[in-house]
Amino acid sequence: MREITFILGPERAAAEIWEVLGQAEISIEASCTYPMVDGRNVRVVVADSDVTAAKAAALEAGFGPIDENEVLLAEIEMKPGSLGALARRVADTGAKLQILYMARGNRVVVGADDLEKAASVV
Repeated sequence: MREITFILGPERAAAEIWEVLGQAEISIEASCTYPMVDGRNVRVVVADSDVTAAKAAALEAGFGPIDENEVLLAEIEMKPGSLGALARRVADTGAKLQILYMARGNRVVVGADDLEKAASVV
């Protein structure tokens, strides 16, 4: 899976990037957004096979991707302590978590400085 990061200026709504990807028939596996001083940061996770089309649709609509990272989607049990247990397993491999947020279903997006190590425990 790939996480594409976009920076939106204050004049643009986060809904716009999700609408553009939907119109391009790109399935979004996970996404998050948060404010910045001058706009918003929007992260979108798509299948590797959709990355090129997602970036092309976004560029055509005036959104420039600023970063792209390989990430994992990990299934977790929806109960107290599950997220901490997953993070601990990753930490115990020596990998450092860089990205962790909820996805569709009972899944989380995991990005680490050593994705191979992280993948061995998720």
